[in-house]
Amino acid sequence: MATKVKGLSNYKINKIKDNLRYFYNIADQDQKERGEAWYLQANIWCETMAVKYGYPTYIVAEVLSALSPRNKWERNKKDAEAVLSAVRNNEPIESVKVCTFHNNKEKAFDIARLKTRIVHGSPKTYSFVQNIAYLHADFVTVDVWHMRACFDKMILPNLTDLRYGQIVKATKQVAKEFGLKGYEFQAIVWNVVREA
Repeated sequence: MATKVKGLSNYKINKIKDNLRYFYNIADQDQKERGEAWYLQANIWCETMAVKYGYPTYIVAEVLSALSPRNKWERNKKDAEAVLSAVRNNEPIESVKVCTFHNNKEKAFDIARLKTRIVHGSPKTYSFVQNIAYLHADFVTVDVWHMRACFDKMILPNLTDLRYGQIVKATKQVAKEFGLKGYEFQAIVWNVVREA
């Protein structure tokens, strides 16, 4: 008999919302402005690379997403462009050095070669692509920094699909209180938590 996956309790969801409000309220003006603009700037960068290398914008965003784990943003973009250039020029995977895991590099090459895609079953990376490629307001990228903000001093649970969805919904609800899209709000909170 399969065990039923438990969602987050109403208490925890309300605590998450309080934590998110707290981190938003301590953001300074610069953190808010950078956060509101972050996904739009990422989208513009992807569109520029798409034109330069002859890809749809979403493929560029997927390559970026594949290379993003443990990678700083400026280096992430540099690595993504290196992969796009290498694939366009039929260069081998060994010709490119990236600042993430080897499996992620292989995935990025497969995406650029149109052999694989980032699918809905990978909620964090799929959301990241939706936010960057389409500025899609239905998605929120729940990464390690967002989890830290959500749970602050609470114990972090296993992030099942159900719980991921609950965090996205709570984030969008709090974002709406401040007149923001979920991804804009998430980027502001990301700035605050990382820079604390």
